[in-house]
Amino acid sequence: MDIKILPEEIRGKEFAKSMSGYKKSEVDDFLQSIANQMEIMLAEIQNLNEKIQEKNKELEKLDEQKELLKKTLILAEKLKEETLQNAKNEAENIIKDAEISSREKVKKAKDYLSILEHDYINLKEKKKQYTISFKAQLNSMLEIIEKSMEQESTATEKQSNTKINTKLKHEKDS
Repeated sequence: MDIKILPEEIRGKEFAKSMSGYKKSEVDDFLQSIANQMEIMLAEIQNLNEKIQEKNKELEKLDEQKELLKKTLILAEKLKEETLQNAKNEAENIIKDAEISSREKVKKAKDYLSILEHDYINLKEKKKQYTISFKAQLNSMLEIIEKSMEQESTATEKQSNTKINTKLKHEKDS
């Protein structure tokens, strides 16, 4: 709003004098009153303009805060999505690692079981061979013992026979 007449101009305005003009004191009083009201209105307009500027600054700050909040919300949303994705990826990695680990453990257990089965078969074969060998040795020892007993028995019989023969001879001789 561009004001062309200022209160000072109203107060200082001089009019040309004529014979049948208005009463000078009334015109001066009216002009003074208009100038006073105009000063009050201009002061009010100035005050309102200052308030408008303050409110505009507050609006700018609020707009900045609004933008900052938007950016913060967008960042928080992205962070949430990244966190969820990272957690999902980590969970998948843990599951994959667990599956790989369990497969390896199962394979090791099967390999160990295979080794144990092989060892068991070898032990059974060794037991069989040992049993056969032990039986053969026992049979050999039994044969030796039986021969030894036969020889002793034969030797004892010979001795007995010799004694009997000697006694008989002695008896015949006597």
